[in-house]
Amino acid sequence: MGGGVAIATIVLLYAIIEHGRTLRAERALHVLPKTARAVLRINPSALANSESALALFDWLVPAERLSEIEARCGLDPLAALSDVTVWVGGPEGESFQSVGLLLQGRTVDSETLAECYRTLVEARGSAIDRVATSTGPLLRSRDGRSALAQVDEHTVVTGSTDTVAEFMAVGRGAVAPLFEEARFRDIWSRMAIGAAIAGAFVAPPRWQSAFERIGAVSDQASALAGVEGLGFTTEAEIPTAITVVLDVKDSDIARRDVALMEVWMESPPDTIEPYWVDIARSAQIEVDGALITLTLDVSGLPKRP
Repeated sequence: MGGGVAIATIVLLYAIIEHGRTLRAERALHVLPKTARAVLRINPSALANSESALALFDWLVPAERLSEIEARCGLDPLAALSDVTVWVGGPEGESFQSVGLLLQGRTVDSETLAECYRTLVEARGSAIDRVATSTGPLLRSRDGRSALAQVDEHTVVTGSTDTVAEFMAVGRGAVAPLFEEARFRDIWSRMAIGAAIAGAFVAPPRWQSAFERIGAVSDQASALAGVEGLGFTTEAEIPTAITVVLDVKDSDIARRDVALMEVWMESPPDTIEPYWVDIARSAQIEVDGALITLTLDVSGLPKRP
């Protein structure tokens, strides 16, 4: 009887932990606007446990930007923040018009983050005004390049004035959240739970043709035909790997893409750097219906030039 209770307790604790991880991962989709097309989430405290995450972080975040924040604001972003979320979005036809940044402090509060923002704006020769808007008060740079709002005691959002206002409108229920986008939600749920770095992108129609050009094997065939969305995450079980998921239009196209990927790897374009070719050739590929999953070894990825 005692053993059964112990096992039941362990199972219950595991379920609670996993549910909490899922809720934290899904939170981004509930607070970001439905117009978002790409989302990148970084968990700074988990970076040290993943070689692949550190390699990706080096490519995704300019080291000089981190150094500037540390020098001017007196804080180490990786130590000070518990969550960093970047999203890119915009209305149909202008899908990449706006970029937003959501920062949650771990050792700092939103007042400290807002003061850091003021310091960085003044360092570029501008100044800050406090502005009352229909979505709440915000700080706006006089050069018109950016704005910032305090979301709660530990969280701030920054971007253009329109981007910040749209984010705040989601919180008031005036703008639909990204969670309502089923395709994005499906990709994100596969990528974000427990990841040090995770990203998802749902391609507008004109970007689907861009994917096909990148994966072109010939004038008539592409290894990325029919890709409508993608996601990536650091592999918790394989610290040197990342997982990439391609959401393809249908299962027949997905199977053709997988066959063409092998052709592409045998003779990649001359414009692709050799280390990216090596990473592509390390891929373990699986196809499940219209989903293609690639596990890539990024241990050979060099520091960004």
